[in-house]
Amino acid sequence: MASVILVKHLSSFGKWGIRDGEFQKPCGITTDTSINIYVADSGNSRIQKFDRHGMFLAKFGLGEGGWFSKVGKLRAPTGIAIDATGNSYVTDVWVNCINKFDAEGRFLMKYGKSGKKDGEFSRLRSVHLDADGCLWVVDAYNHRIQKLDPQGKFLLKFGKRGDNKEGQGEFYDPSDLAFDDKGCIYVTDTGHDMVQKFDTEGNFLFKFGKGGSEDGELDGPRGIAIDRKRRIYVTDVRNHRVQVFDTDGLFLFKFGSQGKKEGQFDQPYGIAISKQEEIFVTDNQNHRVQRFSIS
Repeated sequence: MASVILVKHLSSFGKWGIRDGEFQKPCGITTDTSINIYVADSGNSRIQKFDRHGMFLAKFGLGEGGWFSKVGKLRAPTGIAIDATGNSYVTDVWVNCINKFDAEGRFLMKYGKSGKKDGEFSRLRSVHLDADGCLWVVDAYNHRIQKLDPQGKFLLKFGKRGDNKEGQGEFYDPSDLAFDDKGCIYVTDTGHDMVQKFDTEGNFLFKFGKGGSEDGELDGPRGIAIDRKRRIYVTDVRNHRVQVFDTDGLFLFKFGSQGKKEGQFDQPYGIAISKQEEIFVTDNQNHRVQRFSIS
C-alpha cells in the first residue's frame, strides 16, 4: 500500500508593504547553511533575510555610494543563490546582470550585460550554484540556460527558442532550475507548461507535464526544488498550487489551492527546501512566504 503524504502548514510571514519584513510581489527564495531565508523582494527592489521562523534579520541591494555613482542597486531581483561562504548571487531582470554581495550584504561585483552573446542575458530569471561553485543561469528571453565559472566566465549553454511543445531541449520563457543528487538538471519551461530534464552537460533526457489543471498538468510552472528523497516540487502558478513528481516525471501529490487563507496561494512563484526539509514558498500576489513540512 502506498504511503500517505501529509503536508502541514507551519507558518506564514510577510504582507504587502515597504517596511522591513513586508513584500511587494516576492519571487525567488533560497536558504543558507544556517537555515536563514533569503527572499527576492522584487517590487521593493531588494533582498530580505529572515530566520527560519520569519523574523526579519537584514536587507541589502539598495545600493552603495553617491546618487550618481551608486553600485549594487537592485531594480527587479527575481532569483538568489548563496555559496558556502555566505556570498549572494542575485539575478535582476531589469538590468540583465548578476550582482554578487558578501555575507554582510555589501556589493562585490556584477556579471553579464544585456545581449544575446555568450555571457549576455535577456531577462534572466534565476541562478543556482553547483557543487563546484559554478553559476547556472536561466536566461529567459534568450530561451536558454548558461553556465558560468565562479568568476563569471562563460562555460557552456543549452537550449533555444521553440514555438511549439514538441521540440526537445527547446524552451519558451524558462524560469527556474534544480539539480538532483546525480547532477541532472530540471528546468521549468514556463511558456510550454512543462518541466524538461537534462544531464550534467545539458543534453536533453526527457520532459513531463502539459497544459491543464488536472494532476500532473501545469499552468505557468515557475519555481522548482528537489528534496533528499528525490521528490521534485514545482510551483504551478496559475493553478495556485505546488505539485510534486518523482525523477521520472510521475505525479506524486499536490498541495495548495487559490485563496488567501493559510496554506492557500495566489500565484506561488519561488520554492526552496531547507536542510531540515522544510519547504518555503513565495506567495507572490499574497505578498508573503509560507512554510510547510512533509510527513
